[in-house]
Amino acid sequence: MARRMLSVLLAIVVAIIVIGFLLPREVVVQRSEVIDTRPDIAFAVLNNLTYFNEWSPWYARDPDAGYRLEGPAAGVGSTLVWAEAGDTSSGRLWITRSSPTEAIDLRLALGETETENFFRVQAVDGGVNEHAQVTWGMRMQFGVFDLTGRYVGLMLPSLVGSDYQRGLERLKRYLEDHDREMPPLPETVQPSDFPG
Repeated sequence: MARRMLSVLLAIVVAIIVIGFLLPREVVVQRSEVIDTRPDIAFAVLNNLTYFNEWSPWYARDPDAGYRLEGPAAGVGSTLVWAEAGDTSSGRLWITRSSPTEAIDLRLALGETETENFFRVQAVDGGVNEHAQVTWGMRMQFGVFDLTGRYVGLMLPSLVGSDYQRGLERLKRYLEDHDREMPPLPETVQPSDFPG
């Protein structure tokens, strides 16, 4: 009996390993929203991390996380840093590439985990009232033998995708409240407000 149970357990372990090697080594999660604003305005707001907390789903969940800006407010090198109260881990989001008015690449570090993030802005509907289609996405790659990561990758679309969708819905409300005009710089996070 014990031998049979051991055989079953061994078969399960082997199956988990084999299936793990068949799972993708890269996962891309992205969500999109069409916003009634000019594409150049959507790009400018996304490219300036001073605006991030105005629409971020993470800030909405934990506004007391001690957010501060480092480096320039906008473009390559702009960095937003935060740490949740009572938590030793911190978050860092920084812009690594900015291609006006279409693409922004970022890195997101949460504790020891680092991922590639991106925003894409496309003009849709053309003409005087063209809209901006904004895509927020994340790309995560796993090592050849990172089977745990590959299994986690199966859950990322539901875990991360819902945050991205909420964030884009908040961004849509925020930009549409400004009636196709550039929003003023928020007073909540200004680079000069923070030491260092």
